[in-house]
Amino acid sequence: MDDDRRWRLLSPPVIGWILYDFANTIFSFVVVTRYYNDWIIEERGQPDIYVGLMVACVSVALIVTLPLLGVLADRLGRHKPILIVFTLLSVAATGLLGVIDSILLALIVAGIATFAFSAADAQYHPLLSVVAPEPRRGRVSGAGVAVGYCGSLTALFLLGAFIDDGQAQRAFLPAAALFLVFAVPCFLLVRERPHPAGEPGERERARPFKQLAETVRRARGAPHGRLLLARFFYVDAIATVLAYLTVYARRTGDFDGDSIDVLLAISAVTAILGAIVGGMLAERIGPKRVILGTLVMAIVSLVAAAVTGSGELLWVVGPVIGIVLGSLSAVDRVFLLRLVPPERRGEDFGLYALVGKLSSGFGPLVLWGGTILVAHDVVGLSKFDASRLAVVVLASFALLGLLILRPLSDRALHGAGAGDPVV
Repeated sequence: MDDDRRWRLLSPPVIGWILYDFANTIFSFVVVTRYYNDWIIEERGQPDIYVGLMVACVSVALIVTLPLLGVLADRLGRHKPILIVFTLLSVAATGLLGVIDSILLALIVAGIATFAFSAADAQYHPLLSVVAPEPRRGRVSGAGVAVGYCGSLTALFLLGAFIDDGQAQRAFLPAAALFLVFAVPCFLLVRERPHPAGEPGERERARPFKQLAETVRRARGAPHGRLLLARFFYVDAIATVLAYLTVYARRTGDFDGDSIDVLLAISAVTAILGAIVGGMLAERIGPKRVILGTLVMAIVSLVAAAVTGSGELLWVVGPVIGIVLGSLSAVDRVFLLRLVPPERRGEDFGLYALVGKLSSGFGPLVLWGGTILVAHDVVGLSKFDASRLAVVVLASFALLGLLILRPLSDRALHGAGAGDPVV
């Protein structure tokens, strides 16, 4: 209660934490959404599935490392050391993308950048419990996501001012610099109070893979396990839409580079609104209802886009997906904090990040790349019609996630983390 009264939204730790969202959304926008796929697939003429294979390889690497890094964070009683190391690795790899030419090397380096970004991101989310008391986490999370999408807009306008069609590779060096500059405040301003990590003898005797197996078994019968399973399916759909929005827009025949930038800018603005409103609503009506509502919006939008095949409709669908992305990003980490105890956050947020990366690997490789491969190369549909079919597949996965989440109560462990020390 004292922490809640003393707490301020614009305190240095909250500002530092929020600015990291700004930083990592720049990476996500440049590498995941706007420029990398455009560079490899459209400019260099490589098959869609190459990127899907790269993402799948990253996902396999994360299967092994993310839960182990979570165990390590719990033992250390701190998340920031791992966050800093992997953020710096991601920054370095992102910059390297701007100077290499080999397609194989570009795929490997992008995989390293994405892997390191994911490893850092898994340690970033639990820091929400450090900078905000439980009743205020919805608004802080929403503010972080909203400022993060301002990062997307910043990258869009700054990079768009000097990068023309056919020059996507020029985006990576400035993106790396922006990522670093806005990540540093989190390193400096967020102050962790290490929790007890056990005696040295206990750490020596611990078996990380055995702990990982126990963590998965514990999740299978727990409320947070259902959330993570649902998240696999809905992140699968939404992350793949985000990754291939540029490619799909070009295939409609109605979008060039400038119009794609405008579409992404409008979608980023609506994502900001979605994050703020979603975070506030999560405090009032609970995170589950917010997630279910945004998933309904996503499913309707994707089905409409696929059935009509209309390029003009993307001017509606894109902003709606922006609202969905902003809301989901703000709310589901708040939901998980309600469902897991403080001493397990490293492990459980490792699983949270792992689920997201597994689904974002499965989606591009199987749901998008596999659907395009079969529908275009085997059945003989045009690439655009094959892409429309892939969008329907993605909508079905979002629906499956909604159905899995629906029976879960977001009050299962409503008091979890209520006593966290806030700095």
